[in-house]
Amino acid sequence: MNEINLKQNHDEIDLIDLLDDIKSKWYWIVGATFIGIALAIVYAVLSTPVYETSLVYKRVAATELFQLNQPRLKESYAINSSGVDIRSKGEAVFTLSPTQALSEVKKLFDSGVLKRQFYTKLMSENNSELNRYIASDSLTEEQNFSQFSRKFKIISSENDSEKDADEEIESYVKISFELSDPFIAADILNRFGQFILAEYDKRVRYLVNFSVNSELEHYKTWEDSLRSSYRARTEQRMAQLVEAANIAASINQQQPFFSSKDTSITVQPPLYMMGEKALKKEIEQINNRNSTDENAYIKGMSELVWNIKFLEGLVIDWDSVQYVEIDQNAIPPLKPIKPRKAILLSLGTVFGFTLGVIFALLAAALSRRKERKLS
Repeated sequence: MNEINLKQNHDEIDLIDLLDDIKSKWYWIVGATFIGIALAIVYAVLSTPVYETSLVYKRVAATELFQLNQPRLKESYAINSSGVDIRSKGEAVFTLSPTQALSEVKKLFDSGVLKRQFYTKLMSENNSELNRYIASDSLTEEQNFSQFSRKFKIISSENDSEKDADEEIESYVKISFELSDPFIAADILNRFGQFILAEYDKRVRYLVNFSVNSELEHYKTWEDSLRSSYRARTEQRMAQLVEAANIAASINQQQPFFSSKDTSITVQPPLYMMGEKALKKEIEQINNRNSTDENAYIKGMSELVWNIKFLEGLVIDWDSVQYVEIDQNAIPPLKPIKPRKAILLSLGTVFGFTLGVIFALLAAALSRRKERKLS
């Protein structure tokens, strides 16, 4: 039993003994800590610094998009079942809200296709100083673009909920870009922002023109349909009047054969009974109508022609249109985000100290083992 107790006591770890071992081998801790700090300093000095710059866009006021939301562009019309009536549908020919514009711009910033086009544009400039930051000869074109694309980060805060007009809703898009040269990083990001806004402007102009032209074509087709129907009815009426006038002339019926007292409201007398004189006068009036006078006899035609003239003469002041507000342009940052020297120094110190403690304990254990062998 004494031998067993002695063996158990020998196998137990005494904290005081560990502290004594660490204290006796202190130079291991100091040396390892110094090496850890030195390695952290060397890495911080030799590693390539990385700078991050940001570009921030905010939502514009509704007045900045007024040209694209003119009152007449917010109305659309349609033909009812009779084909001659105009009614408001409450659908806009084209409309663009500030929130929608900011959301669509954000999607373009996140588009891989547009990033590829922008990267191709940069590479086509053959700027050797720029190319050495965004391309490497040891990588393929796809690998270079992949690395370039990963340098962008997009953060957005959008609120699409409906609120009162007086209630302010914060909404922004923040685009960040990382590069080892702060000035080139800021230049690339600002150019990328201009590239995206120019692309968005081109798309909006196309959509506006397409929407207006489509609506205009719809109105013109509608106008032709109404005019064709009217002229067909007019020709039919003329044929009836001519036939009735000939009948009235053959029976020498010059004046109307009836009065309002002689006719029933539900009974329509033969047309020739209106008399030859009245019939020829109506034929003369119909022949004297021109295309402008026709509009008064076609239900809804006057308003339809007005809408056609409005869309044909529509002018949009594109210089006054602003889709997003530039809250912050990209500027060259003063400090790099990588490497973080304070964190590296702290990690090097902790790593060296920990490794030193381990080496100190191992060295102490090795010394005791040698002493036991000698004894």
